[in-house]
Amino acid sequence: MLTRFLIHIVALLFVFYFIWHIHSSILGAAVVMAIILALINAIIRPVLLILTLPVTILTLGLFVIVLNALLFALSFAVLQGIMNVHFDLTFLQILIGYVIYVIVSTVLSHLIR
Repeated sequence: MLTRFLIHIVALLFVFYFIWHIHSSILGAAVVMAIILALINAIIRPVLLILTLPVTILTLGLFVIVLNALLFALSFAVLQGIMNVHFDLTFLQILIGYVIYVIVSTVLSHLIR
């Protein structure tokens, strides 16, 4: 469980530094965002998945990616509120960051196994 948490922190560090070009205090931001993302995925995501099930079925599951990116954006917004910083990111940048985050965390998970 600790290794999964560390993998997500490394993936967030990658997204912050290389994709979004955020260089100031990224280690602390990655740790806080990993905690926020875990809480959002545990509490809010299951409810939203059930509520958006008809749209998910109509889009053959592709809406789940958009929903996950929205939750990623929500966690980033909460991070900005907690750390009292402001970064201007569009939804497309957040979507690309989320996709890269998933790819990096998946690759790291498979490399550690």
